[in-house]
Amino acid sequence: MERISNNVHFVETYQRLARVQLNPRRHTAANALVHSEAVAARAKALAKANGCTEREICLLEDLGRAHDIGKVTGTARPERSLEVLRGCGVSDPEFLALVRWHDTSLPWYRSSTKGQPPSEKAWRRLASEVDLRLLSIFMVSDRVDAPAGWRKNAPTSWFLEQVRTRGWIPDLVLDLPDQPSEISAGGALVHEGEALVIRVRADQYELPKGGIEWDELPSDAAVRETREEAGIESALRVDGELAHVDYVVGDGSRQHVKRVRYFALRAAAPLRFTALSHRTRERRWIAARDVEELPLINDALRPILRAATRA
Repeated sequence: MERISNNVHFVETYQRLARVQLNPRRHTAANALVHSEAVAARAKALAKANGCTEREICLLEDLGRAHDIGKVTGTARPERSLEVLRGCGVSDPEFLALVRWHDTSLPWYRSSTKGQPPSEKAWRRLASEVDLRLLSIFMVSDRVDAPAGWRKNAPTSWFLEQVRTRGWIPDLVLDLPDQPSEISAGGALVHEGEALVIRVRADQYELPKGGIEWDELPSDAAVRETREEAGIESALRVDGELAHVDYVVGDGSRQHVKRVRYFALRAAAPLRFTALSHRTRERRWIAARDVEELPLINDALRPILRAATRA
């Protein structure tokens, strides 16, 4: 196949994606060009992890760069990407079919949640037009910069389950050992030089944390989760990101890396507390001198608490 990196017209158009800004609630990439490069790199890595042929690896890497090319015209519709690609002289039918169907999970998921799932005829048509193994790998790759990670993207997870249930794809490798596929957010609330920790289980403490919801900034999730888990009524403001903690969840071949991003928080008004949530047993203020001896559920939280209490 002809690589799009050798297509002068495509390359010139592709660079214009740097001017396309993305919704920070749905992408951590600065612009569509950065996003596309990240998707291409992830697609290539996952293709190799799944034993794809050299042609399939090239196909998915090129798809990463081409799937959003229509955004240079002001729309994210796959149909516009096809128009731009054809205008650049791209004609490979297998490649264009993947571009056309690359975002199928979102509209089909939305229809399904409204009680109007795609028909079996529609599924069979999709399976006849694209390699669902390659499409599934790419859909996960396209979530490389999703704030909550691909595993928390409902349309992607739904699509994968649908094709697995129909027996159309093998057991794919969709997680890389050094890359998080699930991301949460937490907060270190500091007040008068002390940080607030909570105890959820046994006698070990932690910082409030939780999942990032759809269309939510990670920093906003940190504020929301801190207020909910620590029982805080007052408004909070974000003072910047402190660090993140990675850990492995799952068993055997289904293990994946989960990341928690922690943000420094301050009260935007006098602190007011409410009753603790049902899962929180205790909230406690700790000073810098207490950090080293505090029993924590994860010792990786200690440097985060040091930074928060000494800021």
